[in-house]
Amino acid sequence: MTEVYASGVIDADADTVWAGLRDFSGPARWVCNIASSDIEGEHAVDQVGAVRRLVFESGNELRERLIALSDHERYFRYALLPPTSLPIHDYNGKVQVLPVTDGNRALVYWCGNFTIREGNPEEVKAWVQGIYQRDIDDMRAYFARS
Repeated sequence: MTEVYASGVIDADADTVWAGLRDFSGPARWVCNIASSDIEGEHAVDQVGAVRRLVFESGNELRERLIALSDHERYFRYALLPPTSLPIHDYNGKVQVLPVTDGNRALVYWCGNFTIREGNPEEVKAWVQGIYQRDIDDMRAYFARS
């Protein structure tokens, strides 16, 4: 298994950031290249087992299942569902919001582990980390507007 992580400080308090991120259907609000993100079926947006369908501006789609959520520790875990054309599989990710007491800000920590299906391992790791970092930058911009 390969593990990748990224983090960034957001100029909003941890409770505000967590309130925005804990909605598993929410990425279309804070990720610039996601056109829609909807929960399939009858699950609530914060219910373990919920499956979200992400549709990107490119037309590509991904499905992910919420596998854990903790309001106390401000994190959620999710798994990428097959089939996918990505160069990775067996993907599990975690997004956590931690308080930064200096300035009442939040640290978003994003990590994931997966198996590389194809491609140069270092390039695939850098690609995943780049996605995390871009999405954290998008979160930063979103919470600056809120």
